[in-house]
Amino acid sequence: MFGRGNWAIVGIAKDSLEAFKTSLEERSLMIAVSQLGASAVTRHIKLDAHGINPFSAPRLDEQHAVSLDHEPELARYAASEPQERANQTLPPEILESEGYGLGLPHFELHSSLPWYGLWVVSNQWKDISDLASIKEEHSYAALERPYKFLQATDKKTVDQETRGVTAAVRKQFPLLLDFNEGRAYIENTNKKTISAVVELLKKLEVETISVAWIYNRPNWPAEILNKLYEGTQFHSDFQKRADEATRFTAKEIEKLEDKELEKIVANYFSMTQIPSELWVGISGPAQIRLHPSSQPIGVKAPTSATTLLGMTDEAKPVSGVITFQERIGFRNKKGEELTFRKNMLSVEINDQINLTDVGAAMLRGFDIPAFRKDIQRDIRQTKQVPSIDQFWSTWLHQMSYAVRMMEESFREILELDGEEKGGILPTQTPSSEEILELENV
Repeated sequence: MFGRGNWAIVGIAKDSLEAFKTSLEERSLMIAVSQLGASAVTRHIKLDAHGINPFSAPRLDEQHAVSLDHEPELARYAASEPQERANQTLPPEILESEGYGLGLPHFELHSSLPWYGLWVVSNQWKDISDLASIKEEHSYAALERPYKFLQATDKKTVDQETRGVTAAVRKQFPLLLDFNEGRAYIENTNKKTISAVVELLKKLEVETISVAWIYNRPNWPAEILNKLYEGTQFHSDFQKRADEATRFTAKEIEKLEDKELEKIVANYFSMTQIPSELWVGISGPAQIRLHPSSQPIGVKAPTSATTLLGMTDEAKPVSGVITFQERIGFRNKKGEELTFRKNMLSVEINDQINLTDVGAAMLRGFDIPAFRKDIQRDIRQTKQVPSIDQFWSTWLHQMSYAVRMMEESFREILELDGEEKGGILPTQTPSSEEILELENV
């Protein structure tokens, strides 16, 4: 978190906030969904499991681990269904452990806004050794030949006599809940993992809603890029830099005296001002389609994209990284008027902007470039370092703002009228009558 990453967004029902807050105070539930319980399930029952830790303590389960004698009982409890757990009683040594988050303060990011943060930990039981080399070693020692040269019966014997080294493999990622906007932000792109997070939220009494980026335009991600490219300014400067790149190395190209323009042509192949007066640049990695029927060509360098886009009249970008900029004017100490461009957000735009299988809208390659600089500047000015919850809440605030900016900007670029909806919206579930009609067709 706090840098470039990939996020899945799912909807959450705002009216499930109170039930969620009640769940956070329920000791028997919280230990069952905790990483303390999930890690015990993986180690003792050899099952993949997901658990949670508070946002401020990513390894809380290790800091206050339960004794080895109690782990099997904790594993059985955490792996049980809720109705089964109702008839079980854990000993105080487990139930009153400090190795899991309990209560609102462990998860609350803001005192007056319904923002919450936690770590989701994925535990997988995996072979962490190189099993092929173990079999090879056994073949050399026992049968004096490589494994591939063994007879089928000998291979079966070696397979039975060799075992890899298995252990719990741990991966974790942040989960941010914004009940004000009705959205959950998951820093993960794996469909199975996102589904597991949705199940965890259900256990915490949070009702989830399938959402997607929806605009009433066919292939709208490519259309946004096309409209931005059509409005490109500094076209001759982009072309000149692309021509120079065919004749000189990057070090040999003479930089422009205009530093603002130099940053534009060095980093982008398109720069357009949209109606909101923000600027949007397109950079690589990108894909360019030379003809409507041709396969897209992947490029990284902005100059390569400019060259391809100039090869045919039909050439268009179909994917790319867009960066929103604000152009700010100021006076220096000499009283001279200067301008600079502040990068507000960057994100990849392509046909993978939705994960429809799990009902999630995606932010791929998402970044708030100025986030770290702004906080470091505030630290220098105030001489105070923000608390951990302030780091998390500031990131959530700026990410929510960035998503709203994207939603509105895409509406402007696609020229939707006031009545047309567009943005991250709930996906419609067809009724039984509609399903029957489709089946008949």
